Amino acid sequence: MFNVGGGEVLVIALLALIVLGPDKLPEAARKVGAVMGELRRMSQGFKQELREVIDFQGEESTTGAPSGPYLVGPPAATDTAPADGARTGHDRADGDAAGGSSAA
Repeated sequence: MFNVGGGEVLVIALLALIVLGPDKLPEAARKVGAVMGELRRMSQGFKQELREVIDFQGEESTTGAPSGPYLVGPPAATDTAPADGARTGHDRADGDAAGGSSAA
């Protein structure tokens, strides 16, 4: 993971022994091991979630469902007519914008 060889590990261990001393070194090693284990578990969980998402998207593309970054389809067209039933100039065929009847 860190690309550290055997010689580097030995130097790090000797420095830790000198800095921490023989009394605190075992406790520090346990803490480092616990942190490394937790990081490894988190990394494996993240990798598993990515695999599940990739597999799920692969299944969608083979079943004919839309694939890609969109989880839902495009928004549906909505009716833009006023809610109170008032008529506008755009919905009259004769062009009378007032909506009333024309007097003859």
